[in-house]
Amino acid sequence: SWLRSLMGRYVDFNQVTHESLQFACESLGLPFSDLAVKRLNDAYRRLALFDDTLAVLQYLQNNLPTAKRAILSNGAPEMLNAVVTHNYIGKFFDAVLSVSEISVFKPAPAVYQLCTDRLSAVPGEIAFVSSNGWDAAGAKAFGFTTFWINRSSGPVERLGVIPDRELKSLAELPAQLS
Repeated sequence: SWLRSLMGRYVDFNQVTHESLQFACESLGLPFSDLAVKRLNDAYRRLALFDDTLAVLQYLQNNLPTAKRAILSNGAPEMLNAVVTHNYIGKFFDAVLSVSEISVFKPAPAVYQLCTDRLSAVPGEIAFVSSNGWDAAGAKAFGFTTFWINRSSGPVERLGVIPDRELKSLAELPAQLS
């Protein structure tokens, strides 16, 4: 996705997934089949939530009822809608935003601009939560207040910005917002 963004050759995440799996299999000398691609694409549509997710979404809804909440993803819209529906979490969000609207992937600044535009907010008004260090860095560079959910205790990306807060789980977020 990053190489495609830099080259200005956007395709949706379904195609990126397909081509990435094919490339990985070829690189490792493994067989590649249409069935494997179908299984992988099906798995993306049924991603499970982490155990702490529903409680935190409920907390945000109950304790910050006027705050807008959105998903901002590199995923294709139909993939995102499938995951949201599968996990019954649509009621917690005001918007589900896909990079497909602007044909470039995160961490391009235009993606974070999509969020500010759709939520009618300036960067400093947005609290951005991600489990990807590179995504938290991109959002921080854009001006968002960032919370990196670093479940694996990985190192901070060397990109000239660091997240405002580094948490070991999403369950730690409510205390940071109080």
